[in-house]
Amino acid sequence: MTRSTETMITLTLMVFAAMPDNSSADGEDLSGSAELLRQGDDLFNSEKIEDAVKVYIQAAETAESRGNKSDLTEAYSQVARCYLKLERIDEGRPWLEKAREKASPDDSSGWSRYLGVRGRFEWKDAAKLKGELSPETDRASNTFKEMHDYCLNHGLYERAIDAANMVSITGMKSERAIWAQKGIEAAETGNLESWLAPLWNNLGWAYDDLGRYDESLQALKKARVYHYKKGDELSMIIADWSVGHAYRMCGKIDSSETILRSVQKLAMIRKGEEKSPENAEWFGFANLELGELALRRGDRAEALKLFKVAYSNLHEAGMNEWDAKKFKELNDRILELARNK
Repeated sequence: MTRSTETMITLTLMVFAAMPDNSSADGEDLSGSAELLRQGDDLFNSEKIEDAVKVYIQAAETAESRGNKSDLTEAYSQVARCYLKLERIDEGRPWLEKAREKASPDDSSGWSRYLGVRGRFEWKDAAKLKGELSPETDRASNTFKEMHDYCLNHGLYERAIDAANMVSITGMKSERAIWAQKGIEAAETGNLESWLAPLWNNLGWAYDDLGRYDESLQALKKARVYHYKKGDELSMIIADWSVGHAYRMCGKIDSSETILRSVQKLAMIRKGEEKSPENAEWFGFANLELGELALRRGDRAEALKLFKVAYSNLHEAGMNEWDAKKFKELNDRILELARNK
């Protein structure tokens, strides 16, 4: 893609992002599969995944009985995505295959939905193969780039933003910030505020990967603003943790520790109330960052203690499966500190 073509695509997305996402066929019977798809999307977006998969299956059955190939493709795709979200990937693959068999580039709603889910399976497969949470993967990022351009050409502007967001996670590290910025520009122009928290977050971490720590801090602060607007407690804790990490990378140790001590306390309270893998994860990450700060101060004994707490909780959260590379790095650091007390 040439620089001028890329600029044109970005401008097109900015101009038209405010228009509605006409994902379903005009005149669809709202008592049928289209309405069930909408209900499923609402449940999925509210993180009620177990409920969403049941509704998507109902949507598929209704679409099949009425011969609605487009809705059937979307429903099959979303059942697969639900199983992916539930980390039941093998259960999701047959549904993705069903979607592939029905999907056609001539059907913009079904094809765009299928590409979005196929790309996510390709991303997760690469993550498992490489033992990283966000690996560079040409296969997945090329799918999302295809989805981005296709959605722009067919007026599915919010799905184009989704695709840009996913390239900012799966693409080469050198290009991730560019794609996050594309998504941010379009979301801001279209007043699609729900996208701004993840997009600014991804931009912040893209800058972190590139060693551009001051820019990372500013982007993660912006992400925190939108996470706080959402008002979800765990999202706010994660946003604070991210800003605390960014302060550390900028060498602002006091600011980092102030935030991370608060994160550690809140995460510990959450884990005391509910011993879920998610709560263990963020209590673990809080202790991991505080361990890094202890090392900065030269307190190796305190760092070792904090790293051990982090290791225990992150193991409980399953990090050895979803980010094996960094989990091994943590284990190696604990062994090194223990040998050199």
